[in-house]
Amino acid sequence: MKNKRFKTIALLAVLACCALPVSADQPNERPNERPNEKAIAWADLPADARSALAPIAERWDKMKPRQQHRLLRKVGNKKFKQNADRWNKLSPEERERIKQSRGRFKELPAEKRKALRQKWDSMSDAERRDASKARRALSHYPPKQRHRLLEELQHLPPEQRRAKLEQLRKAGPKNKK
Repeated sequence: MKNKRFKTIALLAVLACCALPVSADQPNERPNERPNEKAIAWADLPADARSALAPIAERWDKMKPRQQHRLLRKVGNKKFKQNADRWNKLSPEERERIKQSRGRFKELPAEKRKALRQKWDSMSDAERRDASKARRALSHYPPKQRHRLLEELQHLPPEQRRAKLEQLRKAGPKNKK
């Protein structure tokens, strides 16, 4: 009886070992992926989707079908529409500045990006608004000077920080070299 159990267990172990290479060859499908998704031509998109996705029109045909379908599903989202409208209202200079900022963020090491995201997520709404105001007030400064000023502002108490920001905002681009 004991011998028979041992043989059964040994046989199952051998079969399991043989099955491992076979399962390793299978594609690892994620549960939320749709393997049947086909690429969508830009011209085949509905007009409202084309207008909402206009900022990425030149990249659309290079995207993976999965990305295209994900974005197409988001087009109906109210927040997505608001963000798309806000993007469309930006001047070309503002759009370029945002693209450069995103590029600099992507160039940061993964740990630094993660730390910045965590810091942003841990901020209150008021702190986020203050940070956004600071970035806008300092947007015309060269990056190195802007970062130095932001670090200085971080160490000030909130009232002094707001006063300094207002002073910098009023000073305007004339002194910014």
